[in-house]
Amino acid sequence: MTAKNLYAYTLQPVPYEVTEAEQRNAQLAIWRSTNKIGTKAWAIMGVIVALSLLGLIFIKNYSTVIFWVLLACVVIYLLVRKFGLEWYVKRKMNEFPVQEIKGIKLGVQPHGIVMRQQMGLQEGVGTIGWKDIYEWYNTPEFLLVNFKVKGQQGAYILPSRMNSKNFSFETVRKHLKETVGEPKTL
Repeated sequence: MTAKNLYAYTLQPVPYEVTEAEQRNAQLAIWRSTNKIGTKAWAIMGVIVALSLLGLIFIKNYSTVIFWVLLACVVIYLLVRKFGLEWYVKRKMNEFPVQEIKGIKLGVQPHGIVMRQQMGLQEGVGTIGWKDIYEWYNTPEFLLVNFKVKGQQGAYILPSRMNSKNFSFETVRKHLKETVGEPKTL
């Protein structure tokens, strides 16, 4: 055992401050992961394109207009689905303020993620146990941890800049893999 990984847990909690840009980036990444075109839609578009191309090859004169319209509809659908919806989602996300996260410190312990928050003269302490976490996502920019405690759902966006000797992502990943399973992909 080297001095680098002598103690994998937090001795001193680290500040947990997530910027607006980091929150928006995580929200957009999650939305992009849900905005996939399904196999059924691809199959329908494939059939429409194939029939349109066959119609353009075998039918002559003004009757081919319908096939050009069908091809244009497929292209418009793809453009709207890829670029139009993302533009709309970004615009809608900017209409709603993000939650300001300041004054919170997080730590990693064998029993879960510990949160400390200064509230006036008192300090509140809460723990999200590893068993309370039901899913997590691992990306190069952040870890996203979804949990449920006492019927309340919550999430932590853990930016990669938080990965330090006081808050080891390796320890977090190890516990999450043991209790929750492999991460979901975005």
